[in-house]
Amino acid sequence: MSAETKQALDEAIAAHIADETGGGKIITGYNLVAANIDADSLERGSTNYFHEYGQQRPFHVCIGLAAIAKMRLHEDWADDDD
Repeated sequence: MSAETKQALDEAIAAHIADETGGGKIITGYNLVAANIDADSLERGSTNYFHEYGQQRPFHVCIGLAAIAKMRLHEDWADDDD
C-alpha cells in the first residue's frame, strides 16, 4: 500500500469514527479485514482475505482488537435472532 493510500485510509477511518461518536476520539489502532473474489474466479467462488493493521500495532493489540470484533459480531447477530 502506498503511503498516500495508507494516509487516506487512516484519515477515512478517523473521520468515520468521529461521525459516529461525535468527535474527540484519537484512533490508536485498527484491524481491517476484507473478503474479496478475483474477477477471473467468480464462478468458482474462491474467496481471498486482505488485511491491514493501523499504526503498525503490536501483535497483541491486533489480537485484542480481533477478539473484540468477534464478541461484537456475536452480540449483534444474537440480537437479530429475536
